[in-house]
Amino acid sequence: MAKYQTISALVNQIPADTWDVLREIKERRPAMMLLELIDCGTRALQNQEPPPELRSPTMNPHETPPL
Repeated sequence: MAKYQTISALVNQIPADTWDVLREIKERRPAMMLLELIDCGTRALQNQEPPPELRSPTMNPHETPPL
C-alpha cells in the first residue's frame, strides 16, 4: 500500500527559506507551472559538477563529462 500524506502535511515540511525562493520565482515568472519548475531543478542538478573525488585527474574542470 502506498504511503499517503495530505497536501497540508507535505506543505508543512517545506522550510521557510524555500517559501522565500518560491515567492521570488512567482514574482519573476508568475505563469511558471510546478512541472516546469521541477524540470528546471532536475536539469540544474544534472548540470552540477561531480564532486572532486569522482572527477578524473586529467579532466578539465570546465569540461562536462559525457552522460
